[in-house]
Amino acid sequence: MTLPCTAVLFDFDGVIVESNAIKLTAFLALYSGSGRDVEHAIADFYHRNGGLPRERMLHHFDQVLLGRPRDDARVREMALRVGAMVEDAVSACPEVPGALSFIRRHSAARPLFIASGTPEPELRRIVDRRGWSPLFAEVAGSPRHKTDVVADLIARHRLEASRSVFVGDALTDLEAAEANGLAFIGIVRPGAENVFPPGTRIEPDLAALDTAIMDAVGFSN
Repeated sequence: MTLPCTAVLFDFDGVIVESNAIKLTAFLALYSGSGRDVEHAIADFYHRNGGLPRERMLHHFDQVLLGRPRDDARVREMALRVGAMVEDAVSACPEVPGALSFIRRHSAARPLFIASGTPEPELRRIVDRRGWSPLFAEVAGSPRHKTDVVADLIARHRLEASRSVFVGDALTDLEAAEANGLAFIGIVRPGAENVFPPGTRIEPDLAALDTAIMDAVGFSN
């Protein structure tokens, strides 16, 4: 099947690999002992805003949930601790069903990109360790906001935004797609909360992504 689009951009965690639980566990470990209400708030914020840069999440947890004064040095140190806790596990965790099959089928014919909230050097190491680097035109991550990452990819690779698709699992992914004029497909894994507004195209995994893209873009080549 020829894709009716010129490029596909993916979030990484929860879209290509089953890593959301790994990263949430690491965040919760940093705030162990803060109480169940804080833990629930951290989990809710993570599931809704998984595409945010890691340090922005930690600033939110520190300042909004716990009322601590802003401490950039503390947050940087915690972000490094999260990276150390998750990198090996994310490099080895299972793929989301259909993800690798889709990427391998289409990588030679269409430019595919990763646009993630994971720190970019860490993300590129993970993708490389999994042997996937040759499958993507570029792998991009934080500290930039997802909206800026997507805008930069569109500009530098001269992508036609109206004929490109973003596949993500968080509201930050949807916001990045809408801000840059891309069609959007939301991934809601079985058992996960659907955080997207009514009318958003939703898939449980990437097994039927070809068909979802045809529906989302609305035309064929």
